[in-house]
Amino acid sequence: MNSQPGQKPVCPSMLVIVTHIEEQKKLGDALEALEIPIFYQCRGKGTAPSEMMDIFGLQGTARLVTISFLPKPMVKPVLERLDQRLSFHKRGGGIAITIPLTGMQNPVLQILNESAHCAASQETEGAAQQMKNHTDYTVIWASVGAGYSDDVVSAARTAGARGGTVMRGRRQSSEPASRHFGISMQEEQDFVMIIAPHEKKSEIMTAICNCCGLKTPAHGVVISLPVDEAMGLEG
Repeated sequence: MNSQPGQKPVCPSMLVIVTHIEEQKKLGDALEALEIPIFYQCRGKGTAPSEMMDIFGLQGTARLVTISFLPKPMVKPVLERLDQRLSFHKRGGGIAITIPLTGMQNPVLQILNESAHCAASQETEGAAQQMKNHTDYTVIWASVGAGYSDDVVSAARTAGARGGTVMRGRRQSSEPASRHFGISMQEEQDFVMIIAPHEKKSEIMTAICNCCGLKTPAHGVVISLPVDEAMGLEG
């Protein structure tokens, strides 16, 4: 990750947004208007019980997960603009968080820098007070065998989690890893993303590992990631 001569190094952040499926076009238009050139979208499902209405304030189970990248100085202005367009501060508006990155290909970083410069120069108002300090939340990511996501969520709830988002994918393991852990080289996976208060991280991760860790039939891998900024979370 290099900078052009005379420029200060810019730290990139990953922007993760969880919204209703119906917001796909509206969100895409908002990101394009903000001149964010690259973003990925996939579908998942919410896991919080209906009586809790999910910590995200989202009804139903269908979720749209959008992932993009932007220079860290642009995080707050972009979140403010997104809140103006999608009302994350209102119950049911969805959530948006950013995760710090430690590296990125230089050509991608350059285009993000150039594209975000225009948005940085625009006046923004509104939702800064809705953003949380990075010490408040953490992302817990669990990859388990297909069909074990309910067990992950159940274990996480016993430790204080209040919901999450489940996506489907596949794990590819090397032959040595497969032999060492006693797992297949290819396996369908459930990915569970839980955003939780930082002080509950260890308890939640321990509960998930005890129930669905590598030495269980779920063959789960659990990691945590720091959250720089968060918008739309309800305590």
